[in-house]
Amino acid sequence: MLKNILTVLRKLASAAMNFLIVYFETIAVPMSWAMGGTIMFTMYTELSNIFNGAVCLLVGLWQMSCIFTGRELPLWLKRLKFMATSCLLLTFLTVVFVLAPMNGEGGLYMLLCTSSMLYHHLLNPMAALLSYLLLEREPHLPRSDVRWALLPTLAYAAVILPLNILRVGQVWWALVPTILYGLYDLHGNITGTIDGPYPFMRVYDQTIQETLMWFTIILVTNLLYAFLLWWLGGNGRKSKVGLEFRT
Repeated sequence: MLKNILTVLRKLASAAMNFLIVYFETIAVPMSWAMGGTIMFTMYTELSNIFNGAVCLLVGLWQMSCIFTGRELPLWLKRLKFMATSCLLLTFLTVVFVLAPMNGEGGLYMLLCTSSMLYHHLLNPMAALLSYLLLEREPHLPRSDVRWALLPTLAYAAVILPLNILRVGQVWWALVPTILYGLYDLHGNITGTIDGPYPFMRVYDQTIQETLMWFTIILVTNLLYAFLLWWLGGNGRKSKVGLEFRT
């Protein structure tokens, strides 16, 4: 009986956390739109948070249904949550260790605590990480799923880097390739030229070696923390992190 009660409470907490992220997203997206309009759809931060918001909505609704059915999240949805959380961790780590130092004194505060960045760079990543590690440990993902965390980043780079190289005035929106991991293309026109949007994506402001270096650093970092996230999420045999209720 106690185990059943604790399991219900865990699922309720998971649903609440995921719905909170969705709520944060309803605040942040209009702010991002007001600041940059359609340019927001060229930003990895915006796309990954929109993707995460959609996944969190699904997870929250599914957890509510699981309270009555007694089931856990299906494997495909747990995999999506893993991928979405990985995307947000990449955003957070890139802000803290790359973009903040590039912005000089006060850069960290500005990028983490102002405007929509408060939600997209700080609150959403931390909430997604906590819910994934502590509240959504079932079902376990196979180690081979770690590689899936790289797909959103690769899809984004496959769209944005050529646009920077070609300096085109009309671009394909990166939204759908990022969200659906390169399976579909959503065609749209964004007027104006692409500049980055991140400093390390500006291929004409750095050497080819520097571009390749940044590309390698980001992908390797992505892979390393994705493996750590996979292991801490209860998929490694020795992992003891999280709220697990066993008889």
